[in-house]
Amino acid sequence: MTSDHLMRLEARSHSPGNLERVGTLALLLSWLLLNGTTLSWLFQTIQDISRFNQVILLVGVALLLVQGVRHRQQFRFTAVPSFRWSPLCLLLGSAIGMIASRWLIMLDQVPIVFALLGSYGLLGLFLESATWRKGLPIGAAIALIVPFGVQYSTGLGFPARILTAHFVEFLLKTWHVAALSSEDIIVLDTGIAQVDLPCSGLKSLWTGTLFLLVATWLERRSFGLRWLGVFVVNLALLAIANVARVLTLVLVAHVWQQPAIAEILHVPLGVITFIAACGVSLFLLRWVPRSITAVQSKTEPTNAPANAKLSFLLAACLLALMLIPHPPAPAAPPDVTKLGWTIAAQPQTIPLTATEQSFFASYPGVVAHKQRFAYQGMTGSVLLVSSPSLQVHHAPELCLIGSGFHLDRIAPQPFAAGLLARWLSLNDGKQSAVYWFQAPHQTTGDFLTRFWQEASRRESSWTLVSILLDQYHQPDDATLQVLVTDIYRSLDRILQKA
Repeated sequence: MTSDHLMRLEARSHSPGNLERVGTLALLLSWLLLNGTTLSWLFQTIQDISRFNQVILLVGVALLLVQGVRHRQQFRFTAVPSFRWSPLCLLLGSAIGMIASRWLIMLDQVPIVFALLGSYGLLGLFLESATWRKGLPIGAAIALIVPFGVQYSTGLGFPARILTAHFVEFLLKTWHVAALSSEDIIVLDTGIAQVDLPCSGLKSLWTGTLFLLVATWLERRSFGLRWLGVFVVNLALLAIANVARVLTLVLVAHVWQQPAIAEILHVPLGVITFIAACGVSLFLLRWVPRSITAVQSKTEPTNAPANAKLSFLLAACLLALMLIPHPPAPAAPPDVTKLGWTIAAQPQTIPLTATEQSFFASYPGVVAHKQRFAYQGMTGSVLLVSSPSLQVHHAPELCLIGSGFHLDRIAPQPFAAGLLARWLSLNDGKQSAVYWFQAPHQTTGDFLTRFWQEASRRESSWTLVSILLDQYHQPDDATLQVLVTDIYRSLDRILQKA
């Protein structure tokens, strides 16, 4: 028997049969079905981002394809999945994590991370083990960066700004500097400091994570408990560096009244703190042992034994996970247009402003209602906004500032019936306002509390109540107390019936 004949027989023995092809197809289809809803959100979001970001994303994909073509000889795929513990655990763990994240937290980007990580785990069943392990840092970087990058401001960027503002407020109070954080601004006696998108620190976290993953790949460090420890320290250092930067800028600009110096320090301070945090992480990475995959690949077989039954077994497991129901959709917003006053406030419905109409029209399902009132010499307007989307709600002082009002002071204020709202002094003590967020089982004036209660699926139906008074009234004014309490109780009756 000739050597050519032996080679043909060996190739025929390793070629997949119809059963293996069907198993592979079933596995791929089951994974797509399990992640269909999650991945469709990602594709839809990519279509809605700016052209510039779309171009950047396409350039990244093109670079990966070019690198794949250049090094195509290193990629050895099999038509039948091979049993390997690492890709298998990543695949099944990501599938379970994706379903659990849907029930535990209302952030669309988190299931996307698990879906992309699971996709790389699925790829590892068909790819050579050494090659798959080598590309794991890049796969993890893509899974962590892409979902949040396509919706940066409305993903974790927004709560990151709020948390940064709260941390800076806590540190200022520790140093006996009066401050109050509200959404993403910090109100001081000397002015208002806004924690904008670049100050959220999220870009630093992503870029620093990408730096650590690339450094791990270049230095061929192995993944394990030591690497996980370095990863956690890296995130902590980046977060601390960002809070220190924002705190320094607030102190320089608003406490020491040196805004020009703060403007000069803004960019250099961010670069210096970021480089310092990454430098420490790079030093700690030397504590992580190098990967021995390249050495083992010379002696171990390039592929684990392929098993045709594995495809059908995994497909059955993924389809079984699909039987777990999705969490219930948020409840429909209550009809706040039927607010029933019990006091003689002479309520009259007034139209929304053109800006308000344009803003609320961008979000379907929003119920916004505005009324004018006059009660015992107190006049003003009340705006109620009930929405299934967190993006519609925000701290009203931001709108007031944007509309030309000057914010003098803001303070938490308790009212009757257990209501804890926020009271505002406007236009040098000429006007005042009160607002709060109300749900069927909780009310709060703190936007971070409102955000977390919805994100953690504890309260999904919230209504913003914003009262703007034509005159200045102290928060303990008896008439104001009666007015606010009546609105609160009237809205509560609507929420309990919804």
